[in-house]
Amino acid sequence: MAAPDRRRGKGQDDIVDWFTVSYRSIFIAILVVILAGGAAGYYFWTRDAPAAAAVEPPPATVTTARFTTLEGNVKVKTVGTFEWVNADRSMVLRKSDLVRTGAGAAAEITFFDGTTLHVRPDSLITIEESSEDPRTKQRRVAAHISSGEVQFNAPRSTAAGAEREFSTPTLRTTTGEAAAGGVSVQESGESNVKLYTGTATVATKTGDSVKLAANTQLKVDAAGKAEPVHALPPVPALLAPQHQTEITYQDPARATTLLVWKPVPGATAYHVMLDYNAYFNRPLVDRTGITDPSVEVRGLDVGKYYWRVAAVDKDNAEGSFSDFARFTVSRPQGGGRGTGDPPPIIIDSIEVRQNILQVRGRTEPGATLTVNGQRVDVASDGAFNEFIQLPAEKPGRQLVVFRSVGINGGVAEVKRPVMVGE
Repeated sequence: MAAPDRRRGKGQDDIVDWFTVSYRSIFIAILVVILAGGAAGYYFWTRDAPAAAAVEPPPATVTTARFTTLEGNVKVKTVGTFEWVNADRSMVLRKSDLVRTGAGAAAEITFFDGTTLHVRPDSLITIEESSEDPRTKQRRVAAHISSGEVQFNAPRSTAAGAEREFSTPTLRTTTGEAAAGGVSVQESGESNVKLYTGTATVATKTGDSVKLAANTQLKVDAAGKAEPVHALPPVPALLAPQHQTEITYQDPARATTLLVWKPVPGATAYHVMLDYNAYFNRPLVDRTGITDPSVEVRGLDVGKYYWRVAAVDKDNAEGSFSDFARFTVSRPQGGGRGTGDPPPIIIDSIEVRQNILQVRGRTEPGATLTVNGQRVDVASDGAFNEFIQLPAEKPGRQLVVFRSVGINGGVAEVKRPVMVGE
């Protein structure tokens, strides 16, 4: 048997080992290059590719606030402008708009959610918010009182939620549902919050948080320090003249009208106001410090009048005013009436704010006009402009009846439906 050729076997083994190692190395090198290229491509692609747009929440829906009543000199400075312009009922008030009332002037502002602000004379306020979150449907209304006084009414909301805030330089008041009250800023820098109905939380500049219940008051000094919560005296009940009363005097200029109300327990004085309209912006009578539950008013001319009373306690804290009562002063009329054509009844506008109805229109000069049985004064040209108090305990649709009796005895009647809020 021939011996194996060892020289050739060794050389072939070396060649096979070399090729095996070389192919393996080449394969690994190619794989590394491919992987490196893929990694580099992914890096540069991800670096240069546009980033996915961030999903932002939808913006809050901006809603409106409008003037529902303007009395006297009321100015507005809209955001982004430097000029004060005369307020107009067609204006839409938005965030950061300023509203200013002059002496004897007033304005009522109604927000989209039904919240109303009655801005008293010599006041400056800022509309801070009037919006609704499109996702949660939560509504937010806010106003800042820099000076003067604002009376607010925040009715119960039918939406998912509502937040009403009324702030001053030293406090921020957040009301609960169905709250009513007032916020004022004195010249000294002191702020005063009065809550007549509902609940509220007051956060002061110094970091205090105070909860208010109905018929309470909180004073905060110019530094932001809160005084103890004070209970307000109850609301007086008006006795005479009662609402819708007509008083006849032979000579009104020499007659005396006695205003009488029921005494309030704990009251040491009373504040009485009498005016030609239900907003008491330019009162004919504005008397404080009255200790008796009555006051005499002399020389009222023929016309309609509104009056109200607030009680004051021993700490000089004034409670909420009563609802107004309207009475009419007239002279006696003689002579009979015949029959004739019905007088015209032209209704120019009907406006309802809560349960207060304001009607404007015209009828026959000299006619006798009533609205829901209440006597309405008619001017010499037949025009009328009247405030009527509707039953608040019956929210929803109510019927308003206008009835006019002409100078020749003709009778006309017009009925209009209105919606009364809660």
